[in-house]
Amino acid sequence: MNPSDSHPAPAPATCQSSTIQHTREVPRKRLVNMLNYLNFQDGLIQVNLKHPRYDQTVTLSAHPEPCLGKQLECRWDASAELPAQIDSYSLTNFTISDSRQLLVKPQLLQLNDQGVSFILPHACQEIRVRRTKRHDCEQVKVQFLQNGAVFPGRLINFSLDSFQVELTTRPPQTFLWINGAETVTLSFTVGQETLYSGICRILKQTPNQTKRILVLTPISDQIRRFKPKIFRSTRNQLTPSPNIRFVHPLSGKLIELKITNISGSGFAVEERLDSAVLIPGLIIPQMKLVFPNQSTIPCRTQVIYSKLDQSDPEQNLLQCGLTILDMEISCHVQLMASLHQAHDPNSYLCNQIDPETLWKFFFESGFIYPHKYAEIQANKQGFKETYLKLYTQNPDIARHFIYQDKGAILGHMSMVRFHSNTWLIHHHAAAQSESKRTGLIVLNQAGRSLNDSQSLYSAHMNFVMCYFRPENRFPMRIFGGVAQHYQNPKECSIDPFSYSIFRQPEQGGTRPLPPWDVAEVVTQDLDELARYYEHVSGGLMLNALDLEAGSVDDHELSTRYRALGFSRSHARFSLKKEGVLKAIFLVSLSDIGLNMSSLTNCIKVIVLDPQDLPRQTLNQMLSFLLDSFNQQEMPVLLYPQSYAAHVGITSDKTYNLWVLNCHNLDPYFQFCERFTRRS
Repeated sequence: MNPSDSHPAPAPATCQSSTIQHTREVPRKRLVNMLNYLNFQDGLIQVNLKHPRYDQTVTLSAHPEPCLGKQLECRWDASAELPAQIDSYSLTNFTISDSRQLLVKPQLLQLNDQGVSFILPHACQEIRVRRTKRHDCEQVKVQFLQNGAVFPGRLINFSLDSFQVELTTRPPQTFLWINGAETVTLSFTVGQETLYSGICRILKQTPNQTKRILVLTPISDQIRRFKPKIFRSTRNQLTPSPNIRFVHPLSGKLIELKITNISGSGFAVEERLDSAVLIPGLIIPQMKLVFPNQSTIPCRTQVIYSKLDQSDPEQNLLQCGLTILDMEISCHVQLMASLHQAHDPNSYLCNQIDPETLWKFFFESGFIYPHKYAEIQANKQGFKETYLKLYTQNPDIARHFIYQDKGAILGHMSMVRFHSNTWLIHHHAAAQSESKRTGLIVLNQAGRSLNDSQSLYSAHMNFVMCYFRPENRFPMRIFGGVAQHYQNPKECSIDPFSYSIFRQPEQGGTRPLPPWDVAEVVTQDLDELARYYEHVSGGLMLNALDLEAGSVDDHELSTRYRALGFSRSHARFSLKKEGVLKAIFLVSLSDIGLNMSSLTNCIKVIVLDPQDLPRQTLNQMLSFLLDSFNQQEMPVLLYPQSYAAHVGITSDKTYNLWVLNCHNLDPYFQFCERFTRRS
């Protein structure tokens, strides 16, 4: 029989991923202890047999029985493919591969189809290897893809730099389709989840026709999960440092490693080269960050790189980088809060605040100025209740950034997730004594948070938006300056709205009559709206407000609001004349005080045909909506801004809607860096 037909597990001395460095002697007593440990763990040894006539070796897996001293009994593993007339083979040695690799040359007692028995020597050899240990796997499916040919299989074992896989064919496939000189795409699946996919080279393969064993090596020691960024997340070295703990998804073994540095988007760890398990590209679905107080944060991660530490190559230590693919939003805020404190002890994220201290800060900083207070004082109790929940319960729909020294709030910025994948910045204030400095500090805090969060699905942070009045110098310089710096409305855009308060007339509202027709928005309406908006602006407003084609109101978000004791809803209506779309109405309802200018509790009107929407029809439609939602008055934002003047509506204010695409933040940080230097 050809030795390659058996279940192979190469001896360490000849394994492609192992270059012998030196050996040392291990006494029989310690060998027996290791054999009994393997029995306890249902582990395997690899028995190397020599063909009786040919200079060929067969390697078979065997389970050691409990050992009391000199004699060892072993039974063959169920997966071992035994050669015919096995009793005619001679024994070469057996090997043990665990945290150490042992080469044992025993005396053969018996060899048959059931197993093998030995007399153990007084000592064996521990082989120190330069490369990495192989880790056995179970129930890991393999897909092997080369030039359109797909072969299924299983992963036998892996090391940092090689995979041993067993492939099968499905007619009319043949292994002749495999070209050993070309690269292949290899993927590993456990259950229904793909945990690894990478480009590999074939190092060797057996010549079997129905099943084939291949050894492959990945061609790269790093991957690019996300687009490279100039302004990367800030790495912190915490003291004491947390650990990572996880069950390896391929081997099933529990792993714990020390974190060397960490940010809100990833971290680095060290592991030994000879026992490495972090393969670049490997997804680890369930990992825990374990802090010194034994608190844990679960997350989903992926290995990005694994490289030898060149500062001391003799130590054979690997520096491994992992990125956080996802994490519960409340846990991620908890992590970022710790990192912000490590970076600057006066910087706080989502800390609990005394509401009285916050309100005093709002008035003293001038954020609530006399005109604004006149607008909100009638509902001041509702404002107080909303802020009590926002700043003491820390709901995961909201974030606030505080710069605080000796108990005094010096800077504040907050945002709320108000659309499916959009966060609304709704407060930004600083103490008047040092408003520029602390205003920039909390702005930088928010920027760091965006940079760390935007890649996480649970954060739903594709866009960030805010409203500001163009006559307010600081936001105009910052947000207006950022938009000008991008010079690309698909990355950052500004759209002006006319703002006024609409009050329900005494006679109430009635539905517009023919030829006008009111209905809920349908896909065709959003398609027409997209064409109009692309023509007049080309910005991000529709994406941010869930008005792009195919979008629907996020009921999950509204449900989350209710669970946290808040209210939030959106309704979208079209106004048509003889079937032609004239305007879109977006009715947003939320708690009093969620935004001080009531911009989360308003009606937005986007007029597609300003020449053919009379003011009377607009008022009739607004009155109908107020009646439908049991409102006596609501702010109305009109777009385009010029429409208000065209129909004779006197605007109270102009609000600019600023939207930033969070997937390209480098220009944002470039602008902020220049602005800070100038300031």
